[in-house]
Amino acid sequence: MPYQIRVADASDHQAISALLLPLVEKFIAPDCSAEGTALLLGSMQPQAILGYLHGDYRYWLAEDAEGLAGVIAIKGRNHLYHLFVAERAQGQGLARQLWLYALAQCAEGDAPDEFTVNASLYAQSMYQHLGFVAEQGPRERMGITDVPMRLILRARYQGDAQP
Repeated sequence: MPYQIRVADASDHQAISALLLPLVEKFIAPDCSAEGTALLLGSMQPQAILGYLHGDYRYWLAEDAEGLAGVIAIKGRNHLYHLFVAERAQGQGLARQLWLYALAQCAEGDAPDEFTVNASLYAQSMYQHLGFVAEQGPRERMGITDVPMRLILRARYQGDAQP
């Protein structure tokens, strides 16, 4: 099914939240404490998403004939903050499509050398398929379990090569 990807705006905050909340409950919350789950769900409520949209976050949405199918957000220059795909669209390459789209947008101007993500245990293998590498094993912070991962896009240093 073809997806249209576009930049999100403030009017999308409720739809984004409506996509994220059930996915968090089903796929991420089982690996978190009750406190961590409450913190995560609170961070994905419509008002929180609205704050991100007005802050240092860039969101892109994938839509099809059925509506919102996926969301990706980059915090700052290089932190993959959200990457969620509706259950009906999972397994069709949409996460990769969203990632490549966001990566191309971030490459304009002063492109970052690397990206980071705090992957849920559920999504860790998907991020590995995108090229991210775990920096350590699972960790727990404030009741939320994740795996810090990094993707190096290009060498930071060219070494001592002579011209």
